Formats: sequence, C-alpha cells, structure tokens
Amino acid sequence: MAATAERLLFPEHSFDAAMAFATVHHWQDPLAGMREMRRVARRVVVFTCETTEGSWRRRFWLTRDYLPEVAASPVGLATELAGAIGARMEPVLVPWDCADGFFKAYWRRPQAYLDEEVRRGISVWPAVGPDAEQRAVRSLRADITSGRWAERNHDLLDLDAAELGLRLVIA
Repeated sequence: MAATAERLLFPEHSFDAAMAFATVHHWQDPLAGMREMRRVARRVVVFTCETTEGSWRRRFWLTRDYLPEVAASPVGLATELAGAIGARMEPVLVPWDCADGFFKAYWRRPQAYLDEEVRRGISVWPAVGPDAEQRAVRSLRADITSGRWAERNHDLLDLDAAELGLRLVIA
C-alpha cells in the first residue's frame, strides 16, 4: 500500500504497534506523521534524534568539524515529537562497533566515512550534495592521515558507547 507517514490509509487502532527507524527526517510533516502513527497503532516506537542546542549536532565531530550543513538542519526534533503524542523518550547509546551503518554508527571509526560504499548507505550524504560531501571527505582524510582527528577526538577513543542524541520515542 502506498501512503505517507502523514496520511496512513488504515482505520484507528489497526495495529498493535507501529515503528519508524531513522526516517522521521524524511517526512514532510513529522508531527502529523507521529499523530498518524499513534492513531493507527496502540503502541508507537520511533527511533530519531534530539536537536536541542546541546545535542549531537554540535557535539558529533562529523557534523561539527566536517558537515556544518547537517549541524544547521532540523533533524529529529524528538522532544517535540514525543510531546505531540504524549510519549516518553529513552536515550539510545551507540556502541563503538555498531554494525548498523546509519549516520552516527562510525563515531569511533572515522575512516569508515571515507568509504564511498558506506556513504551511499547513509541518507545524509546525498542530502548535503556532492560538493559538501567531497569537501568533508577530503578534510577528514587529511585529518586522519595527519593525526589531527585523533588529537581533536582523543576523548572518544576509549569509550565503549557514545550518547549522540539518539532517542526512542515510545507511546
């Protein structure tokens, strides 16, 4: 069935549960999409990002140092989304060896972002465009080679998991 998050073609409470994983930032109207999920399901779980001032956008080295375009974009809005459906939020830590491949999965393995195949699996890269992508990759490669990345991010190298603003919104 073809539909959008904002207009699901199901009667109220058609499902026991509805889940969205790292997709909210692609929706035209995330608040409407959350309300629709809540309408059609008794339980809702959404994996998204928090975007407050102190959130991952300013702390995550990839957005802070290489992709300011992402740091300036409205991604996630977990607090607002949770409020729209009366949900609670739970933080999700990302393990250093996360195998999922989403945007922040390689936070302790910066060389992974140099791999074009890895980048093709992450929706942020086409969104920022080829010029920003190539600029970021060139800068990151130079910083890894020179040791600058490790110097700037030495506090990450011993962490087993990182709090990067990921949240489960649960209702």
